[in-house]
Amino acid sequence: MKQRGRKSAESPTTVVNGEPPRLDPPSDLTKDERSLFVQIVEACSPKHFTLSDVPILISFVQSTLLSRQAIKKAGKNAAALATWEKATRMQATLATRLRLAPQSRFDAKTNARQQPSWVIPPWEKGG
Repeated sequence: MKQRGRKSAESPTTVVNGEPPRLDPPSDLTKDERSLFVQIVEACSPKHFTLSDVPILISFVQSTLLSRQAIKKAGKNAAALATWEKATRMQATLATRLRLAPQSRFDAKTNARQQPSWVIPPWEKGG
């Protein structure tokens, strides 16, 4: 049954300017994870992520932070370098799945159509 009367401004389905609300970071994330989560979500369009993307987005954030931590220790031992390599691979895979990587955002066909043409069409040539 529909809600009667005026809807609350605190309603989770409140839409501002016709765009869905941005995802909020889960409360169980660390301070660094929350910060990176918010940074990524705000860098993208409000329509880019949906609620079902939260688990994979959390994994992306965690692999990114793990990669950053491991590279600082990589010069000292081989185990840190192996951790960095695995975390970076996971980061790249998840970035593609979340459509954060350039190759996953652009379609080759539409991208080719947007390239400037150096050939002047015959109907635009002066007489």
